[in-house]
Amino acid sequence: MLRSRATREAIKTALALVLTYWIALQANWDKPMWAGLAVALVSLDSLGLSLNKGMMRMLGTLVAAMVALLLVGLFAQDRWLFMTALSLWVGCCTFMVLGSQRAYFWQVCGFVSVIICVGAATSQGGAFETAVLRAQQTGLGVLVYSLVAMLLWPSHSGDRFLNTLADLHQKQRALYQAVITARHSSADIQQATKALGALAVAHRTLANLLDAAIADSYDIWEARSDWQRYVDRCKALTECLEQLALFAPSDALQQLGTLIPSLDTFDAAIQQRFLWLTAPADGLVDKSQEAAHTLDVEKSRLTSLSLYDAGNLTVVRRQLRDLDTMTRELVSLRARIEGGAVEAQSAGQLSEPLVTGYTLTEPRRNAGRVTNASRALDRDRLIATLRVMLTLWAAYLIYIYVEGLPGGPALVTLTGSLAIAMAVAPQVSPLRLVLPVLLVTSLAAAIYLLIMPRLYEFWQLGLLLFCLTLLICRLFAAPALQAVKATAFSLFISISNIQSTQSYSFIAVADIAMAFVIVLVLLSLASYIPASPRPEQVFRRLLKRFFLCAGRLFLTGGGVPEMGDARGLRKNWRSRSLIATLATLPGKISNSAARVPVRLLPNASRDALDSLVARVGALAFYSQTLALHRPDNWKEPAALQQWRESVAGALFAMADGMDGKGNETIDYRALAARLQQLLTEIESEVRSHVTQLETADANEVEQWLCRAGLFRGIGQSLVDVCRCVDEFNWRQWDDQRFF
Repeated sequence: MLRSRATREAIKTALALVLTYWIALQANWDKPMWAGLAVALVSLDSLGLSLNKGMMRMLGTLVAAMVALLLVGLFAQDRWLFMTALSLWVGCCTFMVLGSQRAYFWQVCGFVSVIICVGAATSQGGAFETAVLRAQQTGLGVLVYSLVAMLLWPSHSGDRFLNTLADLHQKQRALYQAVITARHSSADIQQATKALGALAVAHRTLANLLDAAIADSYDIWEARSDWQRYVDRCKALTECLEQLALFAPSDALQQLGTLIPSLDTFDAAIQQRFLWLTAPADGLVDKSQEAAHTLDVEKSRLTSLSLYDAGNLTVVRRQLRDLDTMTRELVSLRARIEGGAVEAQSAGQLSEPLVTGYTLTEPRRNAGRVTNASRALDRDRLIATLRVMLTLWAAYLIYIYVEGLPGGPALVTLTGSLAIAMAVAPQVSPLRLVLPVLLVTSLAAAIYLLIMPRLYEFWQLGLLLFCLTLLICRLFAAPALQAVKATAFSLFISISNIQSTQSYSFIAVADIAMAFVIVLVLLSLASYIPASPRPEQVFRRLLKRFFLCAGRLFLTGGGVPEMGDARGLRKNWRSRSLIATLATLPGKISNSAARVPVRLLPNASRDALDSLVARVGALAFYSQTLALHRPDNWKEPAALQQWRESVAGALFAMADGMDGKGNETIDYRALAARLQQLLTEIESEVRSHVTQLETADANEVEQWLCRAGLFRGIGQSLVDVCRCVDEFNWRQWDDQRFF
């Protein structure tokens, strides 16, 4: 039985919890449950993960204590200014939780600040004593568990990190094979969508495991900067493969085999590199220095292509070149990490920033545009932050103006803690947690009221704690049940409230149970601000916003203008904001689509929904790439302006149809014919422009080809989106029910 990893981890957690309570009670410290919560919540299935989480909890507690003391010192005599400052700090922490790589640190900063501030305002002790006690108890719990985890069956994260990395490369190779085989036959969109989803999960797991491996594996810690760069390169490679996958549904890949004779050699080299990355060999260093593939085009066949076919070829060819560069750099960097001698020139190349997309034009001129666009404010992130602040204010006002409220000040602390936690998981309905919380509370109350009063010695209490902890850890050992395990521990430790001088009260248990229910109901009501949180409604709102943003981008010119006067500056900011929104919306749409009930989908199948999500991703990629690489001081042809207006009109029409209040449908066949006619006119103007040049610059011609390929891709993707949207009955999505 001890061979089971889950059992060993459960024993370590149980032993650490018993030791923590023993030390706290022997020292006669107040609030030992804070130390117990620290043990329960930092215990993970590897030493590195636990150490990393424990460090984040300890640092977050210290920062929260300093902020709480500052707020109490500044606004001790004005509760409204005090609450305003506290809610602003909690909002700042929530905003960082939703976008930072150190989300747990900011989460602890937020809810611990609320606990210390409320505790200082409602208890007999001062703010300083409360802050010191919180930091002291948290440090005790983290220290005890860390020592137990290091001394008893230490489970290091290095091997898990390397295995996960190998699995990631296998998934990348599978996606590459699915894309590259599309040149011989039609691509399986559903398979590609699932592969991209699996890669997204693998990247999140890999980032956490890297932090854990750095904490508990000396070899990985010694090369931590190279490993961090390697993980970043892996993410860039996935983005490149995702962009290539967007071409698979179109005919852009069908002509590659005949136009690029060396494609088979290129394919074999990429496949071999993935094998090297999956299982590094001794000869990895030598292989990392192979020359880049040129992917020369068969010129005799190129002259017979239309402008847009040549443009498609140029776009795909550049993406393949990026793929070649990224895989070679990964092989070279892995060889360097494995201890091989890498030449100084190669090491210097690795220090250069890698282009991770949008590589269709000059990288130097557009690098700033891409960076600034990524810094635009995320609307959903801001709404979630404001919702947490509003919920905290509501709990505070209820506590002040409603007499005899169950829980008292605990209502405010519970609201602050749960609101930040629920902001990370907006897909979870707070009302659905009421029954599980009441069930766990009842079980914990039975132990607290019926068993604990019969315990007279610490060894009896320790045996009870050990058995309960072992049971909870074994029942909820699966990674998907970690949130359930944390909730069960939090409820039991809070209800038992073990102290040096123990007292038992049924009213206290009832107050905690009712306070949890009130907070969950409050969070459920807040989730409807500003709109319904139902998955199908979230998906439809995101899709409508995508159509509106894309339409506005095309209507305003489809690009980022240069900085100039105040009017140009406002237009510049607006264009960057639209581009940043288009960059983030496809991922949100894909996540929300996974939660849409099947009964609302055509033929009760997810095929149509997956196809729509894939087309939306392709349209977003083409649109933002074209916008970010519009030439400076470019006089736009009249036909291109009409093409943009036609694209924007179709997008606005689909956005209007998302409400399901009318019978607005788009004739995608007529739209395809109209766009094709305008593209033909644009081709004539472009050819006329090129022939008037005394010397045709190769870069300018190539940029025109790339833009032409993007025009074609936008038109095809838009028509595909219109056809997919037409399959849904949006009125069926309007049935009224509570989330």
